[in-house]
Amino acid sequence: MPDGSHLRLPARTGAWVFDLDDTLYPASSGLFGQTRQRIRDYIAREMRLDPTAAEACRRDLLARYPTTLLGLMAERAIDPVAYLTYVHDLDYSVLAADVALDALLARLPGDKLVFTNGSVAHAQAVLERLDIARHFSAVFDIAAADFVPKPAPASYARLAARHGLLPADAVMIDDLRRNLPPAAELGMTTVWLDIGAADVDRQPAPYIHNTAVDLKAWLSLAADHLSAAT
Repeated sequence: MPDGSHLRLPARTGAWVFDLDDTLYPASSGLFGQTRQRIRDYIAREMRLDPTAAEACRRDLLARYPTTLLGLMAERAIDPVAYLTYVHDLDYSVLAADVALDALLARLPGDKLVFTNGSVAHAQAVLERLDIARHFSAVFDIAAADFVPKPAPASYARLAARHGLLPADAVMIDDLRRNLPPAAELGMTTVWLDIGAADVDRQPAPYIHNTAVDLKAWLSLAADHLSAAT
């Protein structure tokens, strides 16, 4: 975890762009694990596969496409809305109100947005369970991206255009390293949230401007730094 002297933030922080899954809520909640299981079950149902074969298919699609949804759209011409409705039929009770995160978001200047490869409905359910929805001006979901997922650069450009973001003033936080290069190339300041996944490349990279192992600890440092600078 960096101390305050190692923070890199824009000269003017006008917007905070947050990934959703395993970023705004802890991976330990298991919510995204539920999603993976629902994806497997969807594949099993649509392709008439047993669970083992369906899981192998899910992994194969993810090895060849940024998301399972994109692979299924390309190879099976599935209805993405029906898919998203099915895979996000989750038990959100595993999440609880996050008082500390709520307070930290209130301290951060600028707009807050969610940028997710999931759906608006899924994002809203998460934000409501965490009791932080009031802080977010918008959710930019996979439908808003015309079903072109992160890390395709076009989706980042569409996000910036739709919401009037000035990339040089924006901070993007994501738990997946592969989602950060397009943000950095666009001019955003990036934060990689290292959630401790196995077999992850942890070497320094020019597109990772900040690394955090705890979202709230990093946001607290950022809020303190910005408060001291004003």
